[in-house]
Amino acid sequence: MADRLGLGKQTKLFRARLLGWLYHHDWQLAGLLAVVTIAAAAFVFWPRQDPAAATRAPAVISADDVEAAQERTVIVYVSGAVRNPGLYTLAAGLRVTDAIVAAGGLTEASDHDCLPNLAAHLKDSMQIAVPLAGHCARAKKGKLDINLATREQLLLVPGMDAALADAIIKYRLDFGGFAALTELKSAMGLDAATYKQLSKSLTVP
Repeated sequence: MADRLGLGKQTKLFRARLLGWLYHHDWQLAGLLAVVTIAAAAFVFWPRQDPAAATRAPAVISADDVEAAQERTVIVYVSGAVRNPGLYTLAAGLRVTDAIVAAGGLTEASDHDCLPNLAAHLKDSMQIAVPLAGHCARAKKGKLDINLATREQLLLVPGMDAALADAIIKYRLDFGGFAALTELKSAMGLDAATYKQLSKSLTVP
């Protein structure tokens, strides 16, 4: 009987001490509980990388894809009386008027009576020359202005071949054009007969 009473007193004493400790340390328990709760939530909701995605190979652009993309675009050179002359990459199937719009449109100094064919379809490496007023590529005498004629127009000149037409355009880009038609002979290294034939169709106004 005495042992039971002693055990009961010890139990009550332990309970009282436990309650007292909890009373004085309740904020520590609350903090511990909060840490445990946050850790559990982070474990459950933290995004995990899909193993299949980690091993998935990156997309590869094939040479056929690049070639197909290039076939859907053309690079043209817009020069002359436009606001922003230069090279433009445009969708294949567009027309000359679209290239002029891309270059900022016509300036007030453009010759509206001597514009290139605005309805023509664009072609890769095409030059679109918009003449200034009074500098039409087709002069009154029926001669082409060598500084404004397009590659296509130059190729129609008797005695002109593709290599010479390309050389003329490159010379215009490098040196700003021909100051006199005689420069064509000296700059291109033409013989007298070839120069005489070309001079019948070309001019520098």
